Amino acid sequence: MTRPSILVVTRNYPPLTGGMERLMQHTVETLASQFDVTLIGPSGCSKNAPKNVKAIECPPAPFPFLTRALIKGWQSARKESFDMVLGGSGLVAPVTAILSSIAKARSMIFVHGLDLVVDNWAYQRFFVPSIRRHDRVIANSRNTRSIAIDKGCRSGQVDILNPGSTIPPESVLHDAAAIRARLGFENNKIILFVGRMVRRKGLAEFLERSWPRITAAQPGALLLVVGDSPDDALVQDPKGARRLVEAIERFGNNSVRFLGSVEDDVLWDCYAAADTLVFPLIPVKGDVEGFGMVAIEAAACGTPTVAFPVGGVVDAVADGLSGSLVPEGDYGAFADAVVSICEGGPPSASDCRSHALRFSWDVHGQKLLAAMDLAAAPPEQ
Repeated sequence: MTRPSILVVTRNYPPLTGGMERLMQHTVETLASQFDVTLIGPSGCSKNAPKNVKAIECPPAPFPFLTRALIKGWQSARKESFDMVLGGSGLVAPVTAILSSIAKARSMIFVHGLDLVVDNWAYQRFFVPSIRRHDRVIANSRNTRSIAIDKGCRSGQVDILNPGSTIPPESVLHDAAAIRARLGFENNKIILFVGRMVRRKGLAEFLERSWPRITAAQPGALLLVVGDSPDDALVQDPKGARRLVEAIERFGNNSVRFLGSVEDDVLWDCYAAADTLVFPLIPVKGDVEGFGMVAIEAAACGTPTVAFPVGGVVDAVADGLSGSLVPEGDYGAFADAVVSICEGGPPSASDCRSHALRFSWDVHGQKLLAAMDLAAAPPEQ
């Protein structure tokens, strides 16, 4: 039997790096097991795509990518038929909406949160309406689904598919002490923060309002920060970056250490060594935390998360099972939750691991294929 064919258009694909890039790489790999896939992606994507995927490369900068993707997609649609056109994010919505019309194919697009709320008039005027033109909209969390509906998508049009995650071997639960010793932190309580230095992550507020209370209760506590350096944030948000630098300088290297961007193996060691991950998100206009994959990655290593229930994090953290969700803005309660976990309070490492297994890439792939269901859903005219 001839396999259904699908055209995937995404700028978020390796060699570009990040959570969305990992998501789209796994998505393409899953689709290639069932469909004939043509991928339009950034320069270098062909080296990172499955061998049975036809890859078409475009310049990675947003505007050149969109322009070239539209031309290349139109050329492909003239040469072959597609059963579906899939967009990797709202950024490509105008392109995939046009190409699905040209190909007379069904259309589907992933939305991640920021691609719905970005504070730009032109984007809201031209890109968001294109998202609504797709037959199916796949949101990465309940919060993102709500945003999509608020932006005019029909409720029956929007499905939820949480991102998947790498799940390390179960032995990581038993190796935590050895990992801590190897990193030189066997005598410390390790609090971990993973994320870019952007305002919505709430790191400066956490340092100012929760960290003194935590270190008073746990004098040996050490905050490890993995992610972009404050210098990177300075370009994006000078006022916020200065506030962050000032907060860091108050504590010095004794209780706060920046590791910067690290390799994956170091990151997994940090997850395993940590007593808890902190996710002190704050609401920011024009920005949103779509899901919160770091909470799943930490749980996969047996490490619970303390978080404010902002954005899509409520889908990533199961209160009482993989961490604690603290009332938004209550930094005293946030600190108390961190201290409770450091003192041996719940949840357990095995409970965290059980939660994370629900988000494995295998589970994600099964749900993705179920969401596609091309044969049962012929193109709408």
